[in-house]
Amino acid sequence: MHEGMLLEDITFTREQFGAMDALGVAALKHVDREFGTGYPHFSGGKRGGLAYHNGHHTRAVREGAIRFCQDVGCSPTETKTAEVAADEHDSVQLKSRGVMERESADRYERGLRKYRLPEPSIIAGRLAILGTEPIMQGNRVVGQMVSRLHFPSKAAERVAMGVACADFGELYMPLAPYLSHRLWQEIKGTAPNKTLPMESFVAFQTGQAALHQNYRYPHPRGERLFGRLRGPVTTYQEKVLRQTEAGTLESFDQLLKQDLAFAAKLS
Repeated sequence: MHEGMLLEDITFTREQFGAMDALGVAALKHVDREFGTGYPHFSGGKRGGLAYHNGHHTRAVREGAIRFCQDVGCSPTETKTAEVAADEHDSVQLKSRGVMERESADRYERGLRKYRLPEPSIIAGRLAILGTEPIMQGNRVVGQMVSRLHFPSKAAERVAMGVACADFGELYMPLAPYLSHRLWQEIKGTAPNKTLPMESFVAFQTGQAALHQNYRYPHPRGERLFGRLRGPVTTYQEKVLRQTEAGTLESFDQLLKQDLAFAAKLS
């Protein structure tokens, strides 16, 4: 294929769409096997599974990326590229930030090269995965690397924006507080089927309240697609922070039950 060709210049053949589907299925199976299925059953996963970066999260990013691409008018080839990049974006975990994204992008690239898929889709998917790396200030997320990358085409940028927005696509959904508190469990190194003491939780919750208050999607369509419940979710996270500071949350299990009741009320 001509090296100057861009993502918007290509259209996958039926066989290429089939290859991408096979790669996506394999990536999802890998995540379930390595890190567990996640909410609601939290089954599987070597070493007991991860409480947040698991099959549930990966599938949510996949679905969100497809929604974004369809909303902004991506071609089927662009949308499929974003979908498979989302499937692979967290396929490497338990390493440092930057390393996980780069090695996940490497897995994506190896898969596409195995099937001799077009170079523009390899480049776009790699950039999409690299773009999900959070930008940190201290212990707080203030953005994503997608805002600092250079793209070879508008289509590649659309794909990367879709995956990056979808990576935070559940931040303002009804389950957002529950999933964020599962993230704390993961950070503490506790398996999903275990409880943990509330010591040091206030620092984490302070960060979560600030994240929900201040996060902005890297593309304006992200807010319209995923930010509908920003107000009530942010208010609830601030309520949890006040409860934590006052010592009225007695256990992690109590917190999760309260989170699920909040989600049911919003759903």
